[in-house]
Amino acid sequence: MDSQQQLDLKINQLKLKRINELNDKLRSELQRDRITASNACLSLINYTTRKKDYALPELWGYPPRGTNHFRDAMTAAGQQDVNTCCIIM
Repeated sequence: MDSQQQLDLKINQLKLKRINELNDKLRSELQRDRITASNACLSLINYTTRKKDYALPELWGYPPRGTNHFRDAMTAAGQQDVNTCCIIM
């Protein structure tokens, strides 16, 4: 019976250890800063309206000359410059 009691004690200790680890994890998650979904949406809207995204030329236009290193590497005739390795089509 003594070995059974030792086994029960070890099982209970393992259960307690797992519960304490879970409790610590939940405490750390509770300390995170949280914002509401509506505030997160407003933050995204503000960011996207302030930052220029040239992938949407209808909204932001085209990037100024000299700022697009992919376009500047190509010559006007569509040939590769010496500094480029390939053309993506």
